[in-house]
Amino acid sequence: MVQQLPKVKPLCPPGRPPRYEDVPFAEVTLDNGEPYTLKMDIYQDLNQKAPGPCIIYYFGGGWMYGEYKQVTQKAVYCRELIRLVEQGYTVVSPSYRLATQSVFPACIHDCKGVVRFLKANSEKYHIDPERIGVLGNSAGGHLAAMVAMSANCSEMEGDSGGNLEYTSAVKAATIFYAPSDLAALLRNDAKEAIKNLSGTEVDNTGKSMDHVITQILGYTEPGKSLVDLNQLLESGNTSDPDWKYIELAKKCSPITYVNADCPPIMILHGGQDPLVPIDQSESLYKALVSSNADAMYLSSSQANHGPTMGNEADQMAYQFLINRL
Repeated sequence: MVQQLPKVKPLCPPGRPPRYEDVPFAEVTLDNGEPYTLKMDIYQDLNQKAPGPCIIYYFGGGWMYGEYKQVTQKAVYCRELIRLVEQGYTVVSPSYRLATQSVFPACIHDCKGVVRFLKANSEKYHIDPERIGVLGNSAGGHLAAMVAMSANCSEMEGDSGGNLEYTSAVKAATIFYAPSDLAALLRNDAKEAIKNLSGTEVDNTGKSMDHVITQILGYTEPGKSLVDLNQLLESGNTSDPDWKYIELAKKCSPITYVNADCPPIMILHGGQDPLVPIDQSESLYKALVSSNADAMYLSSSQANHGPTMGNEADQMAYQFLINRL
């Protein structure tokens, strides 16, 4: 009897080294009080001298895992984006504070700090500050959407890295199978959605969305769970001291910031996604359309939660950014 080997998704490391490696862009403090340096890798043609378009890639990993070096990632997106370097694009892969280090909205503040840093240093890194787009998958897609959609919300800006004289607004965004409404996730059968993760870029997020959602919001006191938080949400009891977590979930949800002035956004989601319900993307798209925002939605019926939506869909996503930058 021949033993069947388990299917293992291959790693997708970058096909070339960064032009500027381990560039520090912010000194932050973790929730445990320790100082921490956020860094980024900048991929660019070695001969580029004129300012050109830039795409920031935010990695996925359930907000709790992943790294900007892109040596452990199974998602294809960063590797494919880096091929655009030959066409004059700069691709940036930054770090951000994981939820295991600091709860929301720390990672959102960090991702906005990336944009401001690149604008402040645009001449040094040969970047056109008016031609910056963002792309992310899963949790990274959520962060890309937050960067793109909440640029005019001072409460969500934070001060990671400083450069506050610059705006974190970007020109376009592409998001793959991203959570867009954290409050709505509380109403879903989250434990069913988190099953069967083997082989995706979020292998290590654990076996329960309960753990993920409560961790990112900081709702981690003993004896409290996602069920408790959901019950509070359904009750609508805004006088409960824990209602602040419901408010935080809403503030950290891209759908909260839908308006006609949002930059062009392309949304992609797989019909076989076991982790993030596809209605998260459908609801965001419908809200954008209702607000007369520039939005495109693509669903692939056979696609899973990464590591790709299929070559044709992926290429359309990259082209969406190219056309708008």
